[in-house]
Amino acid sequence: MLKILTNQRLISTKIAIAIALSALSIPNATNAEGYINKRVCPADFPSLSKALAKDLPDYLNRVYSRLRIKREVMTISQPELEPLPLSPDQARDRLPEQIFLSVLERQTGKVETSQRAYWLFVVPTSKGWRLDMAFMRIGQAPPVDVSDAAIADAANKWLRDYCDPRYRL
Repeated sequence: MLKILTNQRLISTKIAIAIALSALSIPNATNAEGYINKRVCPADFPSLSKALAKDLPDYLNRVYSRLRIKREVMTISQPELEPLPLSPDQARDRLPEQIFLSVLERQTGKVETSQRAYWLFVVPTSKGWRLDMAFMRIGQAPPVDVSDAAIADAANKWLRDYCDPRYRL
């Protein structure tokens, strides 16, 4: 008899918890999916570059983690959009758009930070924006092509997630 009463109390408690939880506003999978798929590619290039710079630390840290690079991004500067002169004889409308970013990073678990400068060259395509090439500079060293490096992977993933219509509903 005691066992039946204990089981009834347990069932009553579970029902009370279930009712209380159903009253809470817990987002369901449909809401989460809708939120993820409502990412919008900014219409103009300055807005695109600001949105990219805002989200790039998270994207870059995930790439570092996936590649087991023991580095983490602390912050990224606001983008500078003043283009570098590439070729004086080339028509301006055929040049890629340029984004200059400064990234403050540190080795995972260390306090000392380092600063890297990146130039990202992006071009509009029928499938949204895409990264054309990327260069990095540390200190006074000459720029290095990093078009296949972690920064390029992170930028490409962001451009895919936000600007490629094939990845939106």
